[in-house]
Formats: sequence, C-alpha cells, structure tokens
Amino acid sequence: MNTRYQQLKEIADQMGLTELLDRVGVAQLLGKSVRFCLDREERDRHREIKQDYSSSRQVFQQLNEDAPEGSPSAPVWLIGSMNTVWGVKLESILGLAMRLKGFRPVAVCPDSWEWRAKYHAICGVLESLHFRTFLRLTPEDHSEPWWPFPGGRPCMRDLMRLTYHDVDIGRIAVSNLMYRKKFSKFDLTDDTTVAELRVELQCVRRRVQAAEKMVQESRPLMALILEKGVSPFAEIFGACIANGVPVVQYVGSQEINGYILKRYSLKNRHEHPFSLDHSTWTYVKDMPWGEEQEQGLLTELEDSYRQGTWFNRRFLHDDKQIKSPDVVRRQLGLDPEKKTAVVFSHVLWDATIFYGEGIFDDYETWLVETVAAACQNSSVNWVVKLHPDLVWKLKYEGFTGELRDSFAIRSKIGRLPDHVKLVHPETDISTFSFFGITDYCLTVRGTIGIEMACMGVPVLTAGTGRYSHLGFTVDSDSAEQYLDRVKFIQDTPNMSPDSIELARRFAYSLFRLRPWRMKSFEMVKLPLDKTGHPLERNFIPHLGHTREFAKAADATQFAAWLASDRVDFLDLEFWTQCR
Repeated sequence: MNTRYQQLKEIADQMGLTELLDRVGVAQLLGKSVRFCLDREERDRHREIKQDYSSSRQVFQQLNEDAPEGSPSAPVWLIGSMNTVWGVKLESILGLAMRLKGFRPVAVCPDSWEWRAKYHAICGVLESLHFRTFLRLTPEDHSEPWWPFPGGRPCMRDLMRLTYHDVDIGRIAVSNLMYRKKFSKFDLTDDTTVAELRVELQCVRRRVQAAEKMVQESRPLMALILEKGVSPFAEIFGACIANGVPVVQYVGSQEINGYILKRYSLKNRHEHPFSLDHSTWTYVKDMPWGEEQEQGLLTELEDSYRQGTWFNRRFLHDDKQIKSPDVVRRQLGLDPEKKTAVVFSHVLWDATIFYGEGIFDDYETWLVETVAAACQNSSVNWVVKLHPDLVWKLKYEGFTGELRDSFAIRSKIGRLPDHVKLVHPETDISTFSFFGITDYCLTVRGTIGIEMACMGVPVLTAGTGRYSHLGFTVDSDSAEQYLDRVKFIQDTPNMSPDSIELARRFAYSLFRLRPWRMKSFEMVKLPLDKTGHPLERNFIPHLGHTREFAKAADATQFAAWLASDRVDFLDLEFWTQCR
C-alpha cells in the first residue's frame, strides 16, 4: 500500500469510518478507482503485479498439474495476512505441500484484494471464505458502546487480561491502535485515546463474532497464519483456538529461506513463535552436546553477520562495517577502563509486546525507564542502540521525522550524560561489532538476548515470551527489581559455564533445528531502495512438476509435521547430518 493511501486510510480509521464503508462496499470500490485514476504509482504497481502473474501462470499451473485436491473432510485454512505477491505465493506453496498429504487448503480472505484469488487459482487453491461476508452477517449493536471497565479508565494490565469468548480482545485493540498510531505513544491518560479504545473494542468484539460464525460454519481441522497480531487476523486466530482449532504460525527465521513453525492452542497462545515448547526444551537439554555443535552455532552466527544474511537483512548491512572493539569504543566515546552495558531497543509499535508478559506497560516505557536508571549509574559505559529494522520500516512508511525513541528519551530525560550514548539505526557499526564491547545486555525479549547469552554476556530481561526463566538470563519479577538491577548492573555476576551451555543449546535449537528450510522455492529480495515495490520479495521455483515437489525433502517434512501433534517443528534430519 503506498504512503499516500495509507495516510488517508489512517484518517478514516481515526474517524471510525473504515469499517462502516467496508461493510457497504464503498471504501474498496472508491479507493481503488480513485487510486488507479489519480495515482501513477498505483498504476505502476498494478502493471508490475500483472506482469509477474502472467509470467508465473504457466510455471505454477504446471507445478499443480497432477497434485491431489485434498479431501473435503480435511479442510485447512490458509489465512491470508499479506496483500503481497510473495505472501500469496507462500500461502500457495504451503497449500500445495498440504494437498500432497491429503489436506484440502481453503483460502480465508480478509479483504477483497483482487490478486489473491488470481494467484490462488493458478496454484490450485480453489476454495475460499471471505471474512467480510461473515462480518456483514453479524448483527449491529445499536446499544450503548460496550465498555467492560465500570471504573472508567483501564490500565494496560486490565487490557492485557481482557477477553471475550476466550479471545484476547484487549490485546488486539491495543495492538491495532499502536500500529495505527505508530509514531505517537499509546497513552491511557489521554481522553482521545480512551475514546478511540472504546470504539476499537466494539469493533474487535464484532469481528470476533464474525470469526466465530466462520469457524462454526466451516470447521477446519487446523489453520495456517503468518501475521496474527492485528485485525482481522488476530480475531480469526483467537476464534480458532478458542473453539479447539489449532493454528500454525509460520514466520521468517534468521535464514533467508527458512521458516519457524509453531502450533498454537488456547494454552500457549501468548508464546512467541521463537519460544520452545516444554517438550522441545526437554529434548534439547537432553540431546548429545559437544564442541562440534558449539562451533557450528558460533560459526554460523558470525558468518551470517559478515555476509549480511542474518534475518534476511542483506541490504541493511550494505553500509555497515564490522569493527574492532577498540575502534567501536573510540567512535562512541566510551571509557576503555569501564565495562559497557548495551540497551537494545525494540521497534516501539511491534506486536511482539503482546507475547508473554511484560513488567512495563510498553516498549517505550521500558526504554525511557531503563535509560533514566542508566543515567544514574556512571560506574559503567551505557550504549542505547535503537533497532536497525527502523531503517527499512520507516522508509516503507515514508516517515522522515524524529524517531519516536529519541523523542521519548529527549522529552522525558533531556540531555543524556556523557556516560550514556545513543546509537541511531543508520550507524555504520554492524550489530556484530557490539558483541566485542558488550559486558551486559538489556532487552525485553529481543532475539539479541539469545545471541548475547551465547557469547557469555549476562542478559537482563524485562518480560517473558521467548527464552526467559530457562536458566541463562537474569529475569525480574517487577519493574522495581529490574530497575534496581540496572542501577547496580556492575554487580551482576558473570554467566556460569552451565548457563552458557544452556543458552547455546537454546540458540542451536532455534537457529539450526527449528527452521523449516524451503529449498524447492527460493525467496529473492530487491535492494533497500526498492522498499515498497510490489515485487520487493518474490519466489522462484527450482522444480518444474508436482512429482518433483512430492519427493522433495522440504515438502515431505512440512506435510509430515503438519499431520503430527508436535508443537514445534524440528529438523531432525539436519541434526542427524550434523552429527
């Protein structure tokens, strides 16, 4: 979606008009016609997608030529969460693998994006459900706006615990508002924010009712989803697991063509996809371990950073340099006689805030409170490193103003003392360079905490959801306990050899065993300056017929795991090969 249209949509969202217009079918029709007639960028996008569709048609039709349709008694939902060419192609690839195991893919369409049905048709996904149809069937509630807080103004903890028919509608509403207003703080002391929250909760509850109708009518065996943090995907996800339908989330791993697969139920719905199920963690702690596994993990970590392939950030590393610890200290103005603590900031509006439980209301509060405590502790150097993904996220949004992170620090704290340094996302220092200078790592639940712990760096967490409380991090039960540790961080003991081994076992399982490696298709990505291009990501097949895919290791692995009851996908063939 281009920036200008996104801005118009946000205005409509803020005015509460989007859902009304969507229900009568006017917004999509008017929006499309206006964009197409007046916006050259929109016409260019249409042309690029049309060309890709034409070139992909014969290839994908041939791939699906002899594939079984799947049993009508084994429907599996493909919940479409990305209106992108690569997103719908990925759905179709997974759908093809499912059909080879007898499952019947059913596309769940959250909106009327015209290309979804076209790509699905050439990829053999022929059945579909349209969420808007069920939304229209949900009766309007013309009574007073539903407000479950008789005291008036809720706190964030109230919203995190708010459910409706076992669906986390409080988290969904906050996630929607945070994403919609990503460049300003979500402030529950502000009357306008509370008024918007009232409307949003009403809308979320209604979408839950629509999702429930869809589940009851179609009753899938399971569902697959990429994004489950914002509407309407979050409501569909919630309605599925609340009604006993397991949902598999597939998300990108640190490998360009690897995906983390996790099966969700009502019990584990708040866990991050990178977390390990109890059974997986038990297996990982008991598996044989030695120098070969440790070196394989550490070598992959370093090589991936040096090659710029870590988490598919190849083009984000183009202007980054891996520098020696002495060079980094000089560039940042750090005292070489002191130890260094690094605060690794999150993307403030990221939906990962809703995985697990946080001891602060949000990432911004955590960041400001952590920096404020750091200002009081000059016994160590402090580095506040803003998230590198902001480079492309802000480019995608067309945002050029002051970062919300630095604005929050400046407005709440003021000028930082000399022992606290703020490092912006566009720094030329590679993230890998920070491994050489970091003596203490601070994060809520970021992946960097796993990496640092592998290097023997003590990690202070401020929330659960990924890897806390497993024996290799310093976890706090309250904000007060955490901030006290920050103020005296130099007293934090070194990691023991046993805790370092636990961290490396966890990292090995996540980075080496958890990815499902798709080799039959390759994702290609355009350079950073092409961010927003309709084909900035795309898939290229490396085979030509269904028979080849049916015999391919990636297809058989995925289908076999899908048919099992295991929570986490583990590539045990990879483990066997490494041994």
